[in-house]
Amino acid sequence: MTTARESSKVNLDFLVHDLGLRQERNTKVFRKGKLFIISPSVQNKNHLFEVGENIMELFDSEEQEGYLLVRFKEQFLMAKLKPFEKKMMVTETKSSTTKLPPHWKFKVIEATNPYIINMGDSDLSYPIQNPSKNQLTQFFNKED
Repeated sequence: MTTARESSKVNLDFLVHDLGLRQERNTKVFRKGKLFIISPSVQNKNHLFEVGENIMELFDSEEQEGYLLVRFKEQFLMAKLKPFEKKMMVTETKSSTTKLPPHWKFKVIEATNPYIINMGDSDLSYPIQNPSKNQLTQFFNKED
């Protein structure tokens, strides 16, 4: 059985070595120049992940180009962060518990065209790209 700590490391070496991203401490946040990437690892049987309000506060959409890059099993799912945030991270769907700071819960839906649903309102869904590792390498290593 995979522990949460082990699952958070899935494809981490690809992000750091092949894409040249720099991980912020031990978080889901990665940076490279003006790029801001949130990269949760979704390795659980329910295909769930969370994004904390505290992580979103680090994103400056005026100064940074943001992406959600979900490490889903052995593949990657990608979306531009600003439109995703605008549609999927609405105040009404934010969870807050005594153990966790405010956050949003999401679920990856496997399909020919994968998408993400907001667990606070399952009517909120977002289509997500499924780029190959080669496409990601070209995208994140392009010259500015």
